[in-house]
Amino acid sequence: GHHPMPGSLHISAVRLEARADAARVTARVGDADVWFESSDVALRPAMEAFVAPFLLPSVAEGRRLTTATAVAADFAAGFAGVLDIAARWWNYPQLLPQVDTYAVDSAPQRGWRNALCFSGGVDSFHTLLASNRPVDDLVFLHGFDVPLHDTARADACEREMREIARLTGTRAVVVRTNLRAHAAFRAAPWERTHGGALAAVGHVLPSDVGRLFISASYPRARWRPWGSHGERVPCLSGAGLAIEHIGAEVDRVAKLRALRDAPLARKYLRVCWENLSPQLNCSRCEKCIRTQVVLAALGVLDRFATFEPAGTLSSRIDAVARIRDPLIFQRYEDALALGMPPAVAAAVRRLLARSRRAIWYDRIRHARALAAGAGRRLLRVRRSMRMRA
Repeated sequence: GHHPMPGSLHISAVRLEARADAARVTARVGDADVWFESSDVALRPAMEAFVAPFLLPSVAEGRRLTTATAVAADFAAGFAGVLDIAARWWNYPQLLPQVDTYAVDSAPQRGWRNALCFSGGVDSFHTLLASNRPVDDLVFLHGFDVPLHDTARADACEREMREIARLTGTRAVVVRTNLRAHAAFRAAPWERTHGGALAAVGHVLPSDVGRLFISASYPRARWRPWGSHGERVPCLSGAGLAIEHIGAEVDRVAKLRALRDAPLARKYLRVCWENLSPQLNCSRCEKCIRTQVVLAALGVLDRFATFEPAGTLSSRIDAVARIRDPLIFQRYEDALALGMPPAVAAAVRRLLARSRRAIWYDRIRHARALAAGAGRRLLRVRRSMRMRA
C-alpha cells in the first residue's frame, strides 16, 4: 500500500463494522470517514467502492488519489478512460491514482444477480419494466437524492420501493451512505460525480451481485457531459462487477409512453428531487412540471396518482419562472408536438416564451460584462504605458 503524499488524497484500509442493525463498510478518506451500510444484505469491504467516487473530486482539486491497499487490475485499467473523459469535458488534470493492483483471476468470483439503482423515477422505472433486462435487486440509496437527515422522506421512499420489489419479485436493498456530505467528495459538482457514487454502491454490494444497471438520464442523440454518461460508468467496472448503462437509445417521451399503462408506474412514479413538500412529488418544481406536461400530452396524467390533478396543471406551469437548460427546453417542445389540452399547451408556450426572453437577456448581460472587462483591461494598459512614458 501507499502512504499519504503531500498534495494527495489518501484512502485508508477498508474496515467492516458490525452494528446492532446493519453491516457498515468504512474507510478514512483524507481526514474524515466515509461509510456505506445496509440492514438488508452483507456489504463487501471493497477498496474499489472508495476509489470510484473519489477519482473525479480528487483530480478536480489537483490531488492524486493514493490507497493503503490494492485494487483489482481490471478496475485500475479503467482509470485512464475516466480521466481522459474528464479532461475532455471539464479540463481536469489527468492524475492517475497511485495504487497497487492484484491479478483479476485472484479476485473473488461474483454471482449472477443483476442489481438496479432504483430511485422510482422515469429512467429507473423504464429499466425495470420496459428494457427487457432481467432485474433481481432494487437498490435504493439513502444519502443521494434524499439527504441522510431527511428520514421521513427516506422512510416513505423505502416503503414504496419495498412494495415495488414485492410486486416484481425482486430483492429490496436499502444502502445508506454519508458520501455526499464528505468535504473532499464535494470538490466537484454532483452532476459530474454521481456516476462514480452509483458505481461505488455496486462495488459494496454482496458477491452474489455480478452486474449493476445504471439508467441513462439523456438519450444518445442529445447527450451532454454528465456524471453517469454511457461513456463513463462502464470504465468503473472491474473486480468481478460489470456496470451497464441502460436506456440511452430512447428519450424521455418514449420512456413515459412505454410506462403510460404500467400500474406500478402510475401508482409510484417519483421524479421530484427538490423535496419541497412531504409528498414524494411536489407537482410544482420544474422537474415535476415537465413530467406532468408529457403525461398530459400522452393523455394519462389523471391516472398517475403521485401528482396533483391535471385540471390545475396550467396554473402550476405559469408559476415556473423560466427554463435555463436548452435540453430541457427541447423536452417541452417534444411534448407540444404530441398535442395536449389547449389550456396546458398555452401555458407551455408562455413558459417557453419567457424562457427565451430570459436566455436572450442573459446573453446580452454576458456580452456586456465581457466588453466591460475588456474595456477595464485596456484602461489599465494605457495607464501603465503613460506611467512608463
